[in-house]
Amino acid sequence: MLLTGDETRIVSLIRSSFPCAGRTLEETVERAGEGQSVVLFRGGAKGLHEFLLAEAAPDEILALLLNSGKEFLPKTVRLMPRLIFFRVFGERERVIGQIEKDFRGERKRLKSVLAPSGKDIITVCFTAKPLNRPLGINDVMDEVLNVRGASFEKLLNSLRSRALWYFTEGLEDRRWNELEIRIYDSWGDYSGHCERLRTVLDSLDAGMVLGEGWGRDFAHILMAVKVYRLNFYTFLPSARIKEILMGLEYDEAGERLADFDLYSGKEKISWGGVAPKSGGRQDRAALGKSLREKLFSQLQPEEAELLRDLERNIVRRRDPRLLRNDSFNFKNTVSSCKG
Repeated sequence: MLLTGDETRIVSLIRSSFPCAGRTLEETVERAGEGQSVVLFRGGAKGLHEFLLAEAAPDEILALLLNSGKEFLPKTVRLMPRLIFFRVFGERERVIGQIEKDFRGERKRLKSVLAPSGKDIITVCFTAKPLNRPLGINDVMDEVLNVRGASFEKLLNSLRSRALWYFTEGLEDRRWNELEIRIYDSWGDYSGHCERLRTVLDSLDAGMVLGEGWGRDFAHILMAVKVYRLNFYTFLPSARIKEILMGLEYDEAGERLADFDLYSGKEKISWGGVAPKSGGRQDRAALGKSLREKLFSQLQPEEAELLRDLERNIVRRRDPRLLRNDSFNFKNTVSSCKG
């Protein structure tokens, strides 16, 4: 909403009536979420100088201003486009082109969303970042689609119902990667490691777990060990998933917490495939520490702290007297060659 009027009074009223945040464009965009409204004020020759993010729909804000007395009435009100954010991956042009065709969209640049538009225009913005967290301006692609003649709710529901199909359209060969994650733990704390794994996969919006359960693996003939398996579908390359899993294998002190093996069909994805190319022998522990730091840098602060708490709980639950003999023998035998 682009307003003119007694800015001080209007801002004070909106701030006292709804939770609000943001003053600069960057702050506002980075904090904006679903169901919120951005109120802009034009300050004469000074141009736009306040961006107010309110946890309310535009009609709620207008009703507040109309019902609060003449001194709060704006001189003019112009509605900006309503925004929908859509995540794309891989062949982005193919996805955008398909949405453009399906909804008869008109291509524009990102800066056009700051310009007043007709009341029947909805702007679809695109990003490669997960949508379960705030997005910065640099996270949004410069190309947007303006869609005319559709209600916001109808367009949003249509895009949501087709989202998986559009997303798949952008993938290489239009196929997801079907992987298997195997968890090994000498202390048998599989529930703790599953919780850590799910926390990370959900946070990064990396794919879908479609099945899980117990299995057995063999270090040698007649030496069976328990393993927990998860069938995982992802749009990310298997090497990227391997990096995430290796980052989960070590705690902040550099101690090994568990083994997370990754398989694509019958092929085991080796850690050597994600190690930096150099002339010397790679140190697995050093690589794991580096990938742990990379993983934590991609999490939101509250998610990173939750992951640290889960790690500490796992360490506290460990008791050397409860160490499983079969797992212990297996680890000592094959830890140097595991993926």
